[in-house]
Amino acid sequence: MRLRLMLGALSLAALAVFAAGLAVHGLSQAERLGAAAVAAQQRMEAYSALSARVNERVLASLAGPADPTQEESAETRAVLASLAHLDGLIAADVAAARTAAEADRRAAPARVIGRIRGQFIQLSETLDSHPPGSGPVLAALSLYGLQVPPLLTEQIDHERRRRDEAMRSLSGLRRRLGGLAVGVAVAAPALLAVLWMLVLRPLRLRLQAAARAAGAVGQGRAPLEIGPGDELSLVFARINQMSSRLDRRQRRLAQDHARLETTVAERTGQLRRANDRLARIDAERRRFFADVSHELRTPLTVILGEAELALRGVLAPPLAEAFTTIRSRARRLFRRIEDLLRIARSEDGQLDLQRQPVALGPLVAAALDDLRPLLGSMAVRLDLPPSLAVVGDADWIRQVIGGIIENAAKYAGPGAQLAITAQGLGDRVRISLADTGPGLPPGLADRALDRFARGTGTAAGFGVGLALARWVIEAQDGSIALVSPAAEGRGLRVEITLPAARPEPARAEAREEAPWPVS
Repeated sequence: MRLRLMLGALSLAALAVFAAGLAVHGLSQAERLGAAAVAAQQRMEAYSALSARVNERVLASLAGPADPTQEESAETRAVLASLAHLDGLIAADVAAARTAAEADRRAAPARVIGRIRGQFIQLSETLDSHPPGSGPVLAALSLYGLQVPPLLTEQIDHERRRRDEAMRSLSGLRRRLGGLAVGVAVAAPALLAVLWMLVLRPLRLRLQAAARAAGAVGQGRAPLEIGPGDELSLVFARINQMSSRLDRRQRRLAQDHARLETTVAERTGQLRRANDRLARIDAERRRFFADVSHELRTPLTVILGEAELALRGVLAPPLAEAFTTIRSRARRLFRRIEDLLRIARSEDGQLDLQRQPVALGPLVAAALDDLRPLLGSMAVRLDLPPSLAVVGDADWIRQVIGGIIENAAKYAGPGAQLAITAQGLGDRVRISLADTGPGLPPGLADRALDRFARGTGTAAGFGVGLALARWVIEAQDGSIALVSPAAEGRGLRVEITLPAARPEPARAEAREEAPWPVS
């Protein structure tokens, strides 16, 4: 009997130790899995907060330009703080890993956060450096929307799976503990009954409630009942807090999304209306050029015909010279009108270029002859090798050179000199036009090729001549640059570089006037 009692006591003691160990193990596992579910929920909330902060940053930039006195806006700092918070959560998750392989898997989101941080910094720089609704801003928003939201959604889904996995593990733990409790109940009914009533049954009910509530997080369901102040109560309280915050964030996110869609729709409509207005203006401009050019061609044709008829007869030398001048000037004006028509016919705003080898000497002589009345007392020196030729549109190159010569005649002043030289540089030809005038004001040489840049003198024009020259030269694979002062603290030198061509005869264009004399 004593032995049986001793064995029974030992059995009960062993069963008690086993039951105690079982309870300790179950609670520790529940605490670990609950902490894992809480950490996953925190990371889900952090990702949602990051998305909301980025939307606030975008809306702030669309509402108005950034304050130039501040290096970073409050919205930018909030996004960076959210990224730093996510880094801390991921670092804590990696530190809680049990193995090196598990730590490597948990560290993978850190690389995603790095990509998101880089994309946001690029987006923020674009938003700060461009006006709202501009092309670069819309392109940056589109690129960000294509790359970052899928990454955030993927990370949120990953954390949701980890949370669900932890909750499933909690449910599985509950089932294992229940099975072991049934086995212990067979050996010691009274002890197991007490254990079931006081520990296992309440734990089972609360775990079931936790499992049901975990699946309803973020859906506006009723919160978990906290119950007594133990570890599970703390987990339930945290889950309730996170669920409430997540509900609020989701509502704000939906509101921000609706406002963003409204703003984008408004800006898109404004841009569409602006594009329509520009299209109408451009069509009217082309129609105006075409109409004006057509109206000018008709009287010019009559003038050329009358001049030709007069020159066929016998005229006194003064009259013959006068009619020859009239005919040559009418032909040049006719070429200018043809240039206007070419611009008007350009439907896409690009130059209609006729690229072919062009001898440089006759081209420069024609430009000088066009401007003979404007040069006055300006001395012109030419140094152009006869065999030098370029590839391009002869009419446009002539107009560019003529415009630069005209600027020199207007700005250099009486008695100034103009040197026009050219030299071959392999497959390129560099043309230099240097005058001895006062040159450009300090600081204007760097921006004189921009549209509407001009000086302050009495001869200042509308500031489009050099900008048009750059557009024409660059459209022919060339370049143009200004150097001021050119020499001895004075003058302006314009350097034009164009593709070189083999020397060919001058264009087959009738020019009856004498070539420009070389001084």
